Order: sequence, then structure tokens, then C-alpha cells
Amino acid sequence: MTRAIALACTIALLSAAPAWPAQAPNEELKALRARLEKLKRDLARSEGSRSEAADALEASEVAISQAGRKLETLAASRREVEARLAALASEEQSARALLTRQRARAARLVYEHYVHAGSAGTLEILTGASDWNALARDRVYIEYVAQARKVVLERLVEQADRLQELSGETAQRRRALAAIEDQAAAQRTQLQREREQRKQLLATLSSKIERQRREVGSLERDERRLTRLVEDLARMLAARKPAPRPAPSTRTPEPRTDRPFEQLKGRLQAPVRGQVTERFGTPRADSGLSWRGLFIAAPAGREVKAVAAGRVVFADWLRGFGNLLIVDHGDGFMSLYGNNETLMSQVGEPVRGGETVATVGSTGGNTASGLYFELRYQGKPFDPLGWLNLK
Repeated sequence: MTRAIALACTIALLSAAPAWPAQAPNEELKALRARLEKLKRDLARSEGSRSEAADALEASEVAISQAGRKLETLAASRREVEARLAALASEEQSARALLTRQRARAARLVYEHYVHAGSAGTLEILTGASDWNALARDRVYIEYVAQARKVVLERLVEQADRLQELSGETAQRRRALAAIEDQAAAQRTQLQREREQRKQLLATLSSKIERQRREVGSLERDERRLTRLVEDLARMLAARKPAPRPAPSTRTPEPRTDRPFEQLKGRLQAPVRGQVTERFGTPRADSGLSWRGLFIAAPAGREVKAVAAGRVVFADWLRGFGNLLIVDHGDGFMSLYGNNETLMSQVGEPVRGGETVATVGSTGGNTASGLYFELRYQGKPFDPLGWLNLK
């Protein structure tokens, strides 16, 4: 069942940014994830044994994200199974109607044969006829009726077999749906348990977390950590092997739906519906440092959308930014989504503009519910407001 659910919910490879191949091979994906694990270890090692109060939330917030993603996977599987059940019901209804018509036709053919031939057999009719023209007509008609009756009976058998197949598949799908519902119920219980555990931790550490968040040194370390992560990701992407060129084709190429990111200025979709409460370049009230992105206040659980097509290159917890997702859009452009409760996409997955990649939260020691959003070019942050269509 787990394998079936995973297969059912594997995200179709969609049009991605030009810098990526159309499909990431398993070897490349494994290598990318291995390099990311090493990068995380290097980041931790560079900070020595330093730890902060918010770090105690990491395991709980990662668990919440994983539980939420599994719940969404199960929901997608349920939708697929329900859609198939609806299609099966429609197909079964059509099959039963066709079977009814075929039975009526078979009965009519039998009746016509009986009326025409009466109780006498075919051979008696043919040998007893005195009119050769009538004999020829009777012979042709009897052959026609016999052939038509044979075809109808064959179709009746085929339709009965098809109805049996549909009934069997329907029962199988209903069992699968029941199993999915059971798993979803267990996952919801797990999610609620993880949220309660985080709530208790936060209540215990809230004052210490808030005090450390106001320390300039702590915020500077957070910014340096994120900058190093983005720069290392950029180097990793630049160093990967280029995608093999496709073989020449005589077919007319399909039109591309993706556009270079730099041509999307002013047209990017808003990452979340909410109010922009902090803007790029303005001083932070807690430290005097400048904001390097936007903070968009929104209720917990609201969907976070990718602003444009690309591929996920980071989806993990990062100190100061909670559950963080980074999308590579090619040509040196990246978008960053922090403070999330749940990360819906994983490393290596392609995303479309407007596709849900996370849900709003307040993770990483942040107390306000909303999305922290950045745009970067060649590792450097720039003001996203001029690029977003917030109408």
C-alpha cells in the first residue's frame, strides 16, 4: 500500500527552469542530496558547539513538516482513488445499459427466428419449400438471424465479463480507499501530537528564544548562514554535469511554456495571500539590521506558492528560518520561502509557477505567523516587490 500511495502521488515532471534538465536522473538527485547533507554538516561544524534556544524546536518542527507532507500525500492518493471510483461507477452504468440493450436485441432475434421458422427446423423449412425464390430468401434470412444471434451472444458474454472486472476493481479500490483513510487518521493524530509537543517546548523556551532573536549577533549569524547556504548551492548547481543534448528530431518542437526568470519582472505570482508587514531594506525593529526580504503576515496553514517555474534545491530546517524551501529558477535566480510549518516539495522536484510548495507557519523560533520570502541573484538578495504582481 505504501508503495502504491507513493507511486500514485509522485509529482509529474513539469516544465522547469532552463538551467535544469527536463528530468533529474536518480544518480544526480542522490548526489545532490548527499552534497546537501555534507553542506549542512559543514555549516554546523563552522559554528562549533554554539547552540541556541530555537534549536530545541528543530526536531519537533521537522516532524510536523513531515507529518503534514505525508497527510497531503495521502489526501492526493484519496482524490485519485475517488476519481477512479467515480469513473468506474460511470463505466459500470454504461456497461449495464449496454448489456440491457444487447439482451433485448438477443430476445428479439430469438423471437423473430421463432416466428419465421415456427416449430419446424431449418432443414425442414429448406427441404419442404416449393418456391425456389422463397427458399433462397428463407435461407439468407435464417443465416442472417443465426449470425446476428451469435454476435449478440458473444457480446453478451464479453459484457458480462467486463462487468465482473469492473466490480472487482471497484471492490479493490474501495479497500484501498479504506486503507488510505485509516492511514490519514493515524497521520492526523501524529500531526496533532507533534504540534502539541512543539507548543509545550515553545512555552518553556519562549522568553529565551525571544531574547536571543533580538541579539544582533544572533541575527547576523542567521544571515551569514543563509548566505553561505545559497552560495554553496549556486556552486553545486554550476558544477553539475550539463544535461545531454536530445537527439535531432523531425517532429515539430512543442512550444515552451517557461520563460527566462529575468523576463518575469513585475509578473511573478505572489507567494502567499497576506499583508506585507516588513519590506526589503527597512530596519528591523528588533535589532536595527535591514530586512533582506519580505515578511508577509498570513494565518498558519495557508498555502505557499512557487512564484515561478523551477526546481527545489533545498527543503529542510535552518536555524533562524525554520522550515525553509529554496527553488532554483535558472540563470542564477533563486526564490526562498522560510518560516513554514509544512514543506510540501522535496529536493529535486520540479515545480510550476503557482504550485503549492509549503504551508504558512511560525518556525525557527519566529513568533509571528507568516511567510519570510527572498529573491536572490547570484547569491545576493534584491528587493522582490518590483518583481511581484501583488494585485
